[in-house]
Amino acid sequence: MAASDSPKPAIDRHSWRGPGVLVATAIGILVVATTAGPLRDLDVFWHVRLGGELLDSVSIYDAGRNWSFAPVEYSWVSTQWIVEIIFSWLNSAAGFNGLVGFRVATTAVALVSVFLVLLRDRENRTWAILTAYLASAFTLFVFAQDRPQQISFILLPIVGWWWLRLVRDARTPSWWVALVVCAVWANSHGLWIMVPVALALGIVGRIVDHGWTDRPARSAGRVLLAALVGGSITPIGPLNLLAPLRFAGTTSHIVEWDPTSFVSLVSVGLSFTLILMVIAWARGRTRPARSEVLFVVALAIFGSMAARNIAPAVLLLGPLLACRLSIGFAGPRPREKSVALAQIARPATGFLLIFGMAIGVVAVAASDPIPPDSRPVGLVEQIAAREQPSRVLNGYNVSGLVLWFARPEASRSLVEVGIDGRADRYGAAYIDEYLAMERAEPGWDETITLLNPNIALLPRSAAVVELLMDRGWTETGNEADYVLLLPPGDGR
Repeated sequence: MAASDSPKPAIDRHSWRGPGVLVATAIGILVVATTAGPLRDLDVFWHVRLGGELLDSVSIYDAGRNWSFAPVEYSWVSTQWIVEIIFSWLNSAAGFNGLVGFRVATTAVALVSVFLVLLRDRENRTWAILTAYLASAFTLFVFAQDRPQQISFILLPIVGWWWLRLVRDARTPSWWVALVVCAVWANSHGLWIMVPVALALGIVGRIVDHGWTDRPARSAGRVLLAALVGGSITPIGPLNLLAPLRFAGTTSHIVEWDPTSFVSLVSVGLSFTLILMVIAWARGRTRPARSEVLFVVALAIFGSMAARNIAPAVLLLGPLLACRLSIGFAGPRPREKSVALAQIARPATGFLLIFGMAIGVVAVAASDPIPPDSRPVGLVEQIAAREQPSRVLNGYNVSGLVLWFARPEASRSLVEVGIDGRADRYGAAYIDEYLAMERAEPGWDETITLLNPNIALLPRSAAVVELLMDRGWTETGNEADYVLLLPPGDGR
């Protein structure tokens, strides 16, 4: 055989992994760099206060009890207490910049989680991994906030991987792993429920694909049971299984829980994922399994129900998207990468990681968590300086600010709010009535009479402001589009 006829050496199908890691690192640094800056979630303030109360040995069943004068029976217990304690620690150590650092660090860890999960599937092409990673990275860029949900963003890609391994490889995590993960997760954020949901979808998918006698489906059932038991190890016990339903019933007037608009920038990651999934299905040499279609349709519906569901849906679908793209677009033998690229990929990645961490630390340190005039801190401080107890008729979005800056150790008297961000503490009926009062809908005056506030901190755009001023309430301050009002005859 002539030398020219000798077989060419096989090219390692994973030879582009190194450059892929380099590209993913560069994308991750860009995303993480954008997450530094002012605090994005006004609810973070009451989370910090609650964590502080827990650290001060207040019972978890009493923490937050005396924050509001709302005529609603108090039966609320935090199931995010682990993150709330972390928030309080960070605030004590580094002030509000510690909370900015939490957002930056957890976004970085979530990006690493996504990429490692995608990389773990040895059958995935590097370009498919980067495509799925890009969808998740953009979604994290949009939804990164100072919230307990950041913990869920780290864990959701792993759940998506568990589902894929179940339906494709008939493999499940150990039951004790699911129990421990759900026990910790359920005390950090409510999206732990996606573990049993994904497992249940996987079990149904296995049965649809392989019949009722499918042994892996039965094995997964034990893991599902362990996940439910783990999710019940919370201060409210098995009632935590119903918490998502209870919370969902109180969100009808919260904008981020409105149905998803697919013409909005925030939905690009989900739209991108679903479109690519359909194209990959169409190009594949074999039909997608029914379990696969079930999972994608279920998450598409879930993601379309509310903007807050977009990020979980994208992160859960990431492992399947990379897998399906690798199958649907399987082409000719990959090209061998250049020697020069192979030599620089690893040191360049190391340099970018060090550079990115330095940029992140500097960005967090330079951040102004509460820029002047962006939030009515001055008005809240006026409330805290009052000698008499304050029953604040407050706007929904400013409640966390009031609860933090007018907390007992910072104010001269007791300060209570009419409503705050714990929607599941108040219930749908009270929230509807309260927000209707802000809009000055019929019955607004009866609501104010019932609440009997002695000070108001409301958005200037709230319709009730002008009506209160017509009835003798006086404006004593304005800041960041909010006004401070005192009722007739108030001695200040």
